[in-house]
Amino acid sequence: MPPLQPVTRALLLINVAVFFLLPLLGGSVEALFALWPLGTHFLPWQVVTYSFLHGSFEHLFFNMLGLWMFGSELERIWGEKRFVQFYAAS
Repeated sequence: MPPLQPVTRALLLINVAVFFLLPLLGGSVEALFALWPLGTHFLPWQVVTYSFLHGSFEHLFFNMLGLWMFGSELERIWGEKRFVQFYAAS
């Protein structure tokens, strides 16, 4: 496995931190960050924040496993800027 690159490490930490912090803040806070259809509860920042929400520990685990396996290598090959652009677009 490739060594953990800085942006990949930061994304892993952010995702795990958000997963464990949201239950402490209450369910209504999560509704502010989940992605809602236009015309309902949509807020502009939800386009970015929804990618850091995970429904269960298994969901988080397998997403972070994929980020670790593929993200480090892509970041090494493409560089930090292009990798962040790819992650944001995904």
